[in-house]
Amino acid sequence: MKLKDLSVRTGFIAVLLLFGALVLVTAFFGVYSVNQSNALSEKVDTLNTEIVDLKDVYINNLKARSALSRAFIALSSNPADKDSAVAAARGYYDLAKKSFEAFQAIPKATSAQQQVGAQVADTFHAHTAAIDQLFVAIGAGDVEAYARTNEGPMTRTSAAFGKSADAFFGVAADESAQLQHDKAQSKTTLVAVAIGLLVVSCALIAFVYYALEHTIVMPLKEAMTVLEHVARGDLTVAIRHEAANEIGKLFASMREMKRSLGGIVKAVHGGTDVIATGVHQMASGNTDLSQRTEEQAAALQETASSMEELTSTVRQNADNAKQATQLVSSTALVTERGNHAAQEVELTMRGLSELSGKIADITNVIEGIAFQTNILSLNAAVEAARAGEEGRGFAVVASEVRSLAQRSANAAKEIKERITDSLGRVEAGAQQAQQASQVMSEILTSVNRVSDLIGEIAAASEEQSTGIEQVNRAIAQMDQVTQQNAALVEQASAAALALDEQTLALKGSVSAFRVDSVM
Repeated sequence: MKLKDLSVRTGFIAVLLLFGALVLVTAFFGVYSVNQSNALSEKVDTLNTEIVDLKDVYINNLKARSALSRAFIALSSNPADKDSAVAAARGYYDLAKKSFEAFQAIPKATSAQQQVGAQVADTFHAHTAAIDQLFVAIGAGDVEAYARTNEGPMTRTSAAFGKSADAFFGVAADESAQLQHDKAQSKTTLVAVAIGLLVVSCALIAFVYYALEHTIVMPLKEAMTVLEHVARGDLTVAIRHEAANEIGKLFASMREMKRSLGGIVKAVHGGTDVIATGVHQMASGNTDLSQRTEEQAAALQETASSMEELTSTVRQNADNAKQATQLVSSTALVTERGNHAAQEVELTMRGLSELSGKIADITNVIEGIAFQTNILSLNAAVEAARAGEEGRGFAVVASEVRSLAQRSANAAKEIKERITDSLGRVEAGAQQAQQASQVMSEILTSVNRVSDLIGEIAAASEEQSTGIEQVNRAIAQMDQVTQQNAALVEQASAAALALDEQTLALKGSVSAFRVDSVM
């Protein structure tokens, strides 16, 4: 497997395991070295403690012998100092025993220590036995026993104890030197191991750095370069890195992103062209629509004004129709009265015609009387002429009568002519009165029909006035809605212009992307 195909997760786990193992090894050697050093130090300390305790035993024994020597001297020179010297010797002797017990309590680590320690114990017990004899001799005041013990067993056991102690000191010194050597060697080994671990750590760090540089850092730099090109809108940058790990998957995703983004940019290029054309047309259409809507609003305002005038005119016509209905009603009443008057005139003319007939009859009678009177006057004149002078007066009377008869006949004739003329006129007037009555009846019928029609016109004018008011309100609402539509159209036009500008800006922004000709 190539290094670049190594999974980042696996690589990090391996690095962590390596560093963990290195830390564990370092910790193990550190703990081991510390334990070794502590063990060596404890051994050295134990030896030092044993040496100190053994020296304390030796010194306290010497101090006890010295105190006993003072007590021995005090026996002959100053008996009062004997007890204090014996007490001091007893104190030193007890300290020596305690120190020896401490020395014996410390376990002996090596066989040499155990062997020499056993010699020390034997010589110590022999030496303490001699010291006990000295205490007994002092206590008894036996100078000779004290001198004999001091010069015999005490000297031998002290020398033996000193030799065994020196032998132990020699063994302890040799072992202490060996422990110091082992400690120094352990330190040297620890330093060598530490240097080895440091070298291994440096080599591991260099390997990890190299692996991270070639598997993560360099690919990430390449990815950053690709992303910088993409951020500048350059989608023609080549993505060549191929690997089977997460970085390879990242580059595969970036290639897919580049391909998808290129397709999107191409689609946006085409879409912005179409949108720009459509938005421009929409802006132009909105502008034209705004103008037409404003013209329509103005026309609606004019229509509203005209409808208001028409409403007032129709209302005035309705009022006039009501007045006309009232006038027609009054005219119908007047016409009806005129019809009655015409009928009465017709009756009067018929009466006059009958009266004229009667007068004509009377005139005919008078004319007949005048004719007969004329005949009679002619007969009287004839008779007067026959009578001569006697009938001259009668002739004059007859002449006057005939003159009167002629004048009566002429008057009757003239009256007849006048009556005939009046009768013709009366008959014509009667006919005209009859015709006027018929006309008045027809006028009354027409007036009634006109009254009905004017009533219907008035009702229709009322309904028309109500409808025109509703139409006027509707037109006012239409005018308001049209004005609102005009405002909306102006807003839509402004929005379309803003969208056109935004589309141009988007087109300019998208034009910053460079894509491959074939993706």
